[in-house]
Amino acid sequence: MSQQVHRDFPRRLRALRVARNMTQRELARGSLSVSYISLLEAGRRSPKPEVLRDLAEALGCSVAELTGEVEAVATRPATLTLSYGRLAIEAGDPGEAERQFSTVLAAAPPDPLTRTEAELGLARALAEQGRLAEAAQQYESLLRDNADGPAFVASLGMVISWIRCLYELGELTRVVEVGMGTLERVDRIGAWESEDAIRLLATVAAAHAELGDLRQAERLLREGMERADRIGSPRARAAVLWNASQIACEQGSYREALELAEEALAFFRSDRDRRSAARLLTAYGCILLSHAPPRLGEARSAFERALHELTEIGGGIDRGYVLTELSRTLLLEGDVAGAVRSARRSLDELGGQAHLERARAQMALAAALAAADEPDESRETFAEAAQTLSRLNASRQASRAWAELGEMLAEAGDPVGAVDAFRKATAAIHLGRALPNTAGPNSAASDAGRPGTGESDAGQSAGRAG
Repeated sequence: MSQQVHRDFPRRLRALRVARNMTQRELARGSLSVSYISLLEAGRRSPKPEVLRDLAEALGCSVAELTGEVEAVATRPATLTLSYGRLAIEAGDPGEAERQFSTVLAAAPPDPLTRTEAELGLARALAEQGRLAEAAQQYESLLRDNADGPAFVASLGMVISWIRCLYELGELTRVVEVGMGTLERVDRIGAWESEDAIRLLATVAAAHAELGDLRQAERLLREGMERADRIGSPRARAAVLWNASQIACEQGSYREALELAEEALAFFRSDRDRRSAARLLTAYGCILLSHAPPRLGEARSAFERALHELTEIGGGIDRGYVLTELSRTLLLEGDVAGAVRSARRSLDELGGQAHLERARAQMALAAALAAADEPDESRETFAEAAQTLSRLNASRQASRAWAELGEMLAEAGDPVGAVDAFRKATAAIHLGRALPNTAGPNSAASDAGRPGTGESDAGQSAGRAG
């Protein structure tokens, strides 16, 4: 076999076996040992020609397709191509996943379930590449086509994925509108007793918090906790705790925030959900960074561990979040050059569409540039971030950005510019008015709270939806 075959063979073997719904023992068929099949799939053994023939016969494919010498896409079953796509996602190769799912869709399979699975896979692959607008459009199209079908409750996972794309795009008002509309429908048909419904509620609560309406966010999370406890779902409870920890941090309740995050983190680690655990570890680090005084060493350790995990499993936007907070940590530790590098790396990882987090990364970069005695670039970067955050109605973050710019201008001897920046900081606080018709499930709309103005300390927690 060629080197290319050696590299690709383990993945192909496993994908073919999974697509045929075969166990390793069934594939071995008595002529090979289960341990040998396991070693082949792990890439720790190279099969001899006669073994390749036996395996191809058992899997119902040609030796050339098994080894990759011939890419017989036209004759490949759609289920096998879907398996390749899923494996590519798991391996952190969303570009390859996009090609596999697109192949299925180009063939126009008659099976609607296969088409839906391919469309879902394509949406996920687009999101993993940072192509959030395309992914959001794909999810919206899927939901529109299935909105009135009998599988509406099963489609809640699609809604969560869709509004998370909207969240990353900074379309926070749309997150609330879509999320609350879906939750109201779930409530009407009595489908509240589901894990996905509670996870959706937690994501909507995070958007409310980002818009400055902490009271409404707390209301939703209390409702979510009651529902999670009622159905006995540790995963749903962990999702609620994740977002509750961010709100506790915003309110200065650092001990409570750490306890909530630690409980959620323990679940995701035990569930072997590496990505969620890494993302929550980032949020945990933010709480440590916001602590009074900041627990810098522990925060940096949390960020470095999260970055290591996310480097292994992929996810550029997720890595961008970590690098933003790592930049803040390094700046507080006095490593100005490291803070600048980390913030620039964050912007590279985030790409051009994660508007909300890009603005935060720009704030981190602006602060580092100011410390590096680069006032002109720092001023421009602060202003750009603040304008973006104001446009997205992220009132808390926008206020912070304008205030930081004002402080920098005051120190630089520009009182007129400083006053203007502080005026904008004050105005931004009043942008996050409670949205109409956004009361929580079983709650009166008139009870919606005024925007919160709680400030965290140096960490400025990312507050990302769990």
